[in-house]
Amino acid sequence: MTGDDTIELAPFAPRPLPARAPAPDVLRAWLDEAVAELPALPGKLTDRHGPRAITHAWLLAMKSHQTRRSYWRGLGLWLSYCDWHRVDPLAARLADVRDWIALLDPGSPVTHNARLAAVSSWYTELIDNRVHDDNPARLVPRHKRDQESQTRALTYEELLALLGHARDRASQLGTEAALRNLAILEIMATTAVRSGAILHARCGPDGDLGVDHGHRILRYVNKGGHRKTADILGRADAALGDYLAARAAREGKPVAELSGWLFATRTGTPLTSRDLGNLLRETARGAGLDQPDDVVPHSLRHTVLTLGYEKGVSVEDLADLAGHESVATTLIYVRRSRRRQTTQMLADLTGGTTTETSEPAEQRHLRLVRDAGLDTVPVA
Repeated sequence: MTGDDTIELAPFAPRPLPARAPAPDVLRAWLDEAVAELPALPGKLTDRHGPRAITHAWLLAMKSHQTRRSYWRGLGLWLSYCDWHRVDPLAARLADVRDWIALLDPGSPVTHNARLAAVSSWYTELIDNRVHDDNPARLVPRHKRDQESQTRALTYEELLALLGHARDRASQLGTEAALRNLAILEIMATTAVRSGAILHARCGPDGDLGVDHGHRILRYVNKGGHRKTADILGRADAALGDYLAARAAREGKPVAELSGWLFATRTGTPLTSRDLGNLLRETARGAGLDQPDDVVPHSLRHTVLTLGYEKGVSVEDLADLAGHESVATTLIYVRRSRRRQTTQMLADLTGGTTTETSEPAEQRHLRLVRDAGLDTVPVA
């Protein structure tokens, strides 16, 4: 087995849902075809109260498209297992689910829990609709969530080096790709948005770029399915403007008339998660950072929250910036910094020294990334 969600020899693989939520009528038509293809389930989609129709309604009703994608993937893998091993999903036992998740080998605790959550939610929906009377996935142990983020966060100096390298390349090459890459990094390094906000953003009159109080904003949907906005200020705004101008010049139209994916290749193809990962690693390598392969897209989100906390921003404000529903989630990102600051305070006390802040706490705010020797630029 490998960790890529592939069950050896299982013939069915669920077709991937579109990365971005389609229009309601398009989504319904897509689900009509996809749910009809699911193996191991009895009956037809036209059976209003059958398992296929309930599955269709369950997926259609989800508010978060990202949750829909995750649950669709998990359910498809479970039904593929059932089909291959001749297990009736409506008669499956706890042992069957345990065997499936062991064979699946999701690799990470997050993926392990997501797969089980998908199957458990599906069985709960069947039970609520009186199609089934048991949930064999509910007793399978979930992996405990890490209480601190294992993603690498960059130091302030490393972040400057990373962005400095990207800025140098954009200045020297002046290509649309180099300007695009710089815009992506500047935005992620000042707004703490997840990769999805970058990969799924579109431009055009009905796109995700807007203006609020005279400055540019990026609209996106967070993991909980809620609409959020990120302020694009300072160098991030300048970099985005340069990229859009270069793209508009190539396409021979005003920036306001650009359409399609906001960050795309010259052929209009949207960037992928792998593209974004390669961008971070290659830029980290070019900047001379140690262990560049450990620098991933999520590193920038972790870095913004960590540096913000170390500069005196409240955890509540950081949670709002990151779009976290709970401050407890934000604490996962800043726990190492909190522990390190506590240890430093105790070390100062036992050493007979004290550490004074250079400015009152009420005047400290999240700093944007700046070049060495330059003044601090506006906050994003």
